[in-house]
Amino acid sequence: HSSYIKQRKRRARYLALIGFAVLTSTLFIALNPALILPSYIAMLGGFVTFNIGMQQIGRWSRNPRNDQLLDRHLDKLGERYALVHYADAGGKRVEHVLIYPGGALVLTAKEIDGKISVNKNRWRRKSSGLRRLFSFSGPQLGNPGQETDAAVANLESFLEEAQLEIDVNGLIVFLHPLAELEVEEPEYPVLHSDEVVSFVHHLEPDESFS
Repeated sequence: HSSYIKQRKRRARYLALIGFAVLTSTLFIALNPALILPSYIAMLGGFVTFNIGMQQIGRWSRNPRNDQLLDRHLDKLGERYALVHYADAGGKRVEHVLIYPGGALVLTAKEIDGKISVNKNRWRRKSSGLRRLFSFSGPQLGNPGQETDAAVANLESFLEEAQLEIDVNGLIVFLHPLAELEVEEPEYPVLHSDEVVSFVHHLEPDESFS
């Protein structure tokens, strides 16, 4: 889906440019004492928009991207496996799906480093206030469990409409080599990228799945 990736790159650049333009315009708005409050509102909106744009630029313009990193880590899998990126599942994008002999495995990929903990559905990235400030424009942790839930539900709905009976499961993958994981009763398996091939090899095949 090269066209989709190009579209996301363009959108990221536009967001960053719009945010930067709004931020710089507040310098002129603030010259009018009667517009101090609107200038602060514009500054906040510009700051958020600019940082979202920079996050997206980093995500889609980085080399290698998440999809390319997954390709590298999973290239040892044989011809009975297929890795699909940014699939259009009924108008909703499922970012990474591995088709294996037992069904479909939705992969939620995160490229952040540092200490990351999960307890059931609660996720946390442990970092100092200064590092958190400087990483605002970088990749964010979010809630990988909820993201995987949504992706699995989207794919299941798409397959159901297509009348395809395929088991769909989820997996959360951390791609950065400096990611330190503390995992306790997660909703989905949580692994480093170099552990995924071994995990997939141990998944049960489905003899009825062609």
